[in-house]
Amino acid sequence: MISYKERIHTYIVRNKDEIVNILKELVKIPSVRGEASPDAPFGKACAEVLEYTQMLYQENGFETELDKEGGYLLSYYGNEAKSLGLFAHADVVPVSDDWTFTEPFTPLLKDGFLFGRGVWDDKSAIVISLYCAKMLNELDIPFHSRLVCFTGANEESGMVDIESYNKKHKAPEFSLVCDTAFPLYRGNKGIMRFFATADKSFEQITDFNGGESFNIILGKATARLKYSDILLESLKKGKTERINISVENGEIIIAAEGISKHGALPDGSLNAGYILAELLSSCEGLNENDRKQMKFVRDLLSNYYGVPFGIDCEDDQFGKLTCTNGMIKVNDGKISLSFDVRFGKCADISVMQEKIVNTLKNKNWKAEFVRAVNAHIVDEKNPYIQACLNMYKAYTGDTEAKPYINAGGTYAMHLPCAAEIGTTLRGGTPNGLSQGHGGAHQPDECISIDGMLEALELTMLMLIACDKEDV
Repeated sequence: MISYKERIHTYIVRNKDEIVNILKELVKIPSVRGEASPDAPFGKACAEVLEYTQMLYQENGFETELDKEGGYLLSYYGNEAKSLGLFAHADVVPVSDDWTFTEPFTPLLKDGFLFGRGVWDDKSAIVISLYCAKMLNELDIPFHSRLVCFTGANEESGMVDIESYNKKHKAPEFSLVCDTAFPLYRGNKGIMRFFATADKSFEQITDFNGGESFNIILGKATARLKYSDILLESLKKGKTERINISVENGEIIIAAEGISKHGALPDGSLNAGYILAELLSSCEGLNENDRKQMKFVRDLLSNYYGVPFGIDCEDDQFGKLTCTNGMIKVNDGKISLSFDVRFGKCADISVMQEKIVNTLKNKNWKAEFVRAVNAHIVDEKNPYIQACLNMYKAYTGDTEAKPYINAGGTYAMHLPCAAEIGTTLRGGTPNGLSQGHGGAHQPDECISIDGMLEALELTMLMLIACDKEDV
């Protein structure tokens, strides 16, 4: 008799082209958060991708429930008392203009990789969830749980979708959030987000801007200054290879290019705002007021671990606190910076906020806090965690694998019992990609097709393991 594993593997190989084509269609929908409306709280494209996903499930005979106001879709298989969840999100982070192989929403298959915004984070998870439900339905595999497939549209910019879901529904007994990496993650750092804004306006600097998201380290930034010969010559003296200086319509324009990465994992990144602030803070041709402000901006952006605010800390389970910048803008002449803080059990939200307020107050700046969620963790001995980990070991042969703690924030932090897994079992990027390209939230985001199909197979086996009566 053919084993479930062989049935699953054969099914995936047979349907490879269909799986890839569905992912391509999902990528074509530019589901970056947009202007809200009653039926589209996170923008038209985010609503459209949920409707398309609903159509995929309904075409295959699954019961669905689309909550337009909440911005999420529920799809079901089975009617058992016990429930298991698969969680994915359809929204994506904003795109930049430095993609090299294709446009962000024009999927391209090249050298075994699919390129396009969201292929890795997190539209591949939608395909994995759909095909797990399809295999349960079509392969005659006994399943004693109700499978709940959640597809959200606000994971990247607030998680209002999962909060709305929790107000109306009881979460599954255990869920797999397909949004990180294997073997699995059993906890999340806490997240705090805030804006730091100057109280005094610039005099020579007319604009300073860059970035569109809290959780993407600023990869490009531009400053505009009132023209003077002395200022231009002074700026040229401090110019580096990552800076371009031009003159246009009576203004000096300075563009800086850094290295963008996910804000939760800042190692190896370089903030473009810091590059600009470092240049301007040492520019002798810039007036004292503006130089003074740029020095403070430089100091705030000089460290990724909270040192400038006095909130740096680390613990054994969660590691170091991180504090990164993703957006800079100027309104009414006053500069404002966004910050994304990820922290473990070593940090207390109220204490951090007090230190941040005092640090900014000393320079006549103010803080505006927009989000704060504590860290969470699931016991390593939890039977669902062990079932998934053991299946990973059996599938890969990696008998030394251990569960991790995630620096990033996913839906798992809003669920009572959940683990995070990936959507590919193969890391890396194809040859020819520049540094800072190919990963989640980066230009030229891509995913290994074979790695994704392996992840689909393993996710299905993990579900079956979690369905057993003794779990």
